[in-house]
Amino acid sequence: MGINMNQYINVLTWDDSNIPHRLWVEECKNDGTRLCLKVIKDVEPEILYLDLPVSQQQVMGAWQGKASPISDEFNDGKLFSQVRNLFNLPQGCVIWTVNHIQMPNGLKMSADKLAFIPEMKQEHGLLVAI
Repeated sequence: MGINMNQYINVLTWDDSNIPHRLWVEECKNDGTRLCLKVIKDVEPEILYLDLPVSQQQVMGAWQGKASPISDEFNDGKLFSQVRNLFNLPQGCVIWTVNHIQMPNGLKMSADKLAFIPEMKQEHGLLVAI
């Protein structure tokens, strides 16, 4: 698991080299961090941002190289949907709602979201209180 270090932006590396999405953390004022996820699909990439009340070091230390499912996946061939945990932090966890839609022309687009869930963590595939 490599981490690219510079003063303001740190890239988080996926363990699976087949995942094209880019994930990084940016330093924000007030010792906070902005999590950024660039979701790569066939049509225009979607870039998601989430401000977190923790340091870059806490986020990088919590990153395990992969997302963990916390819901069953739904996949009917046109829509894929699943909730995944990106990492647990001392104050809560970060989830990624994955929604990939196959358009009539066969190309796929994403309609994803990142969210910080305070006072909860992912444990054994479930969201539980810290």
